[in-house]
Amino acid sequence: MIEKNSLIDLSREELIKQLDEESMRRRSMSACDLMLAYRAGRLENPGEVADLLALAGLLPEDDPLFATAV
Repeated sequence: MIEKNSLIDLSREELIKQLDEESMRRRSMSACDLMLAYRAGRLENPGEVADLLALAGLLPEDDPLFATAV
């Protein structure tokens, strides 16, 4: 069975937890460090974590996760 038009509702805390866990598992860095490296152009092979970057993109630009990732 193929499910279409699914909606997953995550709280900010759940989203950050998922980002942190996956960032640590895949790159051995926090979600904040991942975003800092990405925004500074220092993240090697960003396509490998494109799903995490897209997930982080669901957060507002003024989210504390991005406070140091300028």
